[in-house]
Amino acid sequence: MSDYEKNYNETKMKQLDLWGKMVTELLGSKSEDTVEITDKSQIIKDLNFIGKNKALNHAFMPSGGGLDLTGAVASNEKGLVELNFGGSALIVNPDSFTFHPVGDNPEWWYFRLNTSPFAPSGVYEVEEDDETEKTYKSALNREVAEDMKYYGEELLEIAPGDYIDRSFWDINHLGYNEYGEEIPLPKNARVVSRKYNGGAFVIFPKFSAYNHNPATYDARHNRVSDEKFGIYIKGIVNELAKRS
Repeated sequence: MSDYEKNYNETKMKQLDLWGKMVTELLGSKSEDTVEITDKSQIIKDLNFIGKNKALNHAFMPSGGGLDLTGAVASNEKGLVELNFGGSALIVNPDSFTFHPVGDNPEWWYFRLNTSPFAPSGVYEVEEDDETEKTYKSALNREVAEDMKYYGEELLEIAPGDYIDRSFWDINHLGYNEYGEEIPLPKNARVVSRKYNGGAFVIFPKFSAYNHNPATYDARHNRVSDEKFGIYIKGIVNELAKRS
């Protein structure tokens, strides 16, 4: 075993132990059961606890790919929640937050955040699905299009809840005044993503086998219900148990 492999395995063991302790601290005696939370204030508290914990996490997006959750706060938009991923902010409408303790190994203990659709900002024109065009798309192209639907819209927030086209961030000004001078961006301007089509997120330990399988970045969790995804993960855990 190389030094890299040895160090990685040691770090993984420590991280999975921390993940188990984090879950116990978060849920107490309920940590051995499936727990569903629907209160948005509690969802924010729990997401924030997970994001700021020493047990590293990785969140998988409804549109594919993933990022490390670093926290959550109430959005500037009433009733919505802002998920923080380092320098990225995603606005969602949480429906439920569920913990799934699959098996005895914390490596397979995960959280699922189900979110509901909400109104687009109105900054961009929303394209309607063309049913005729769908008919002629390959199964793969239809799948990709379905995943991309959950990407949402990327905007520039120039004041709390006040959005304009994200392209102004790229040019680093808001246009020109009557004298031909650039109008600077507000100091607190930032790019945000509004996931207005809803979708599901799942959060696994950063050092989990699920995270280290590149194939899982395909948003498979978002194509099935909470229950069916749980069955899928249980199937993996049971198969691994047979091999050990």
